[in-house]
Amino acid sequence: MKISDFSKGHILMFTATVFFSFNFIVLKHLMPTWMNGYDATFFRICGGMVLFWISSLFVKGTPIAKIHHKDIFFAGLLGLFPFMIFFNMALEYSSIIDVSIIMTTPPVLVAIASAFLYKRKISFLNGLGIFLSLAGAIFLILIGKTGSGTGRDMLGNIFAILSSFAYAYYLIAMGKLSTQYHPVSLLRWVFLSAAIGAIPLGVVFLGKSHIVHDPSLVPILLVAFIIIFPSFLSFLMIPASVKRIGQQLVSMYQDLIPVLATILAVLLKMDTLHWDQPVAIVIILVGVYISSKAVKKEQFSGK
Repeated sequence: MKISDFSKGHILMFTATVFFSFNFIVLKHLMPTWMNGYDATFFRICGGMVLFWISSLFVKGTPIAKIHHKDIFFAGLLGLFPFMIFFNMALEYSSIIDVSIIMTTPPVLVAIASAFLYKRKISFLNGLGIFLSLAGAIFLILIGKTGSGTGRDMLGNIFAILSSFAYAYYLIAMGKLSTQYHPVSLLRWVFLSAAIGAIPLGVVFLGKSHIVHDPSLVPILLVAFIIIFPSFLSFLMIPASVKRIGQQLVSMYQDLIPVLATILAVLLKMDTLHWDQPVAIVIILVGVYISSKAVKKEQFSGK
C-alpha cells in the first residue's frame, strides 16, 4: 500500500519526536557519571557537524547566498549553541520531567519575539495563551526548588528556560532559511558556526571526563546514539515534515515530547512524578493551544 506524503510527514515527525524524547533519558543516564553538560554539548554539536558535512558530499543543494551568511552564523553561534549547552546543563541539574515540560515553551516565546521584531499586535486571546504558558513554566521553576533530594533543582529549571529562549531565537533565525535551502546544505554551516562555541568546551573539559579515562562500551554507544539520532537525523526529519504536513502540525509534536519523556522516565525509574508537574504541563499546554488557535484565527482573517 502506497503511503501518502501527508502520512509520511506524520511518520517522520513522530519518529523525530521519539528520538528527542529518548535524548532526555540517554543524556540523564550519562550525566554526571560519565560526562557533564559541557562535554555533552561538544559531542552533540561537533558530532552532528561531522555527519552533516559528510552527508553534504552526497547531496546537491543550492549554494548559500552571501546575504544569508551572517544569519546562518548567528543562528548557529547564538541559537543552536546556547540552546544545546543550556539544555544539557538543565538535564544535569534538574529532572527529566521538569526540563521536558519547560521545553514546550519555545513556540510561545517565538510569538512574543515576533511581536517585538515585526511589530505585530498581540490579540487578547494570544496574550492569554502566552501568559498561561509562561506562568506554567515559572510555577514549575518556583515549586521545583522544594524538591530537595529528588533530583529536582531550581538552577536546572532556570537553565531550561534559557534553553527555551535560545531555541526560540534559533527557530526565528532559521524560519525563512529552511524553506530556501536543502537541510543538509544549511545545517552543515549552522552546526559549523555552533562548533565555534562547542570546540573550546571540549578542549577545556573533555580531558577530565570519566568517559575519556574509562571508555566503556555502553557509554560510548549512548554517545553515538545522541549524535546520530536526536542531533542529526531528527534535525533532518523536521524540514521534511514541514514540507508534507505544515509548520502548525509539526509544532504540535513539541507538546508530545514531555509526555513521552515522562512515561519513559517513570517506567525506567529514572524520575518520579510530582503533583506540580502534571499541573504545570496542563497550564502550559492550554496556553500553547489558546495561543495557536489565536494565531490561526489571525492568519485566516488576514490580520
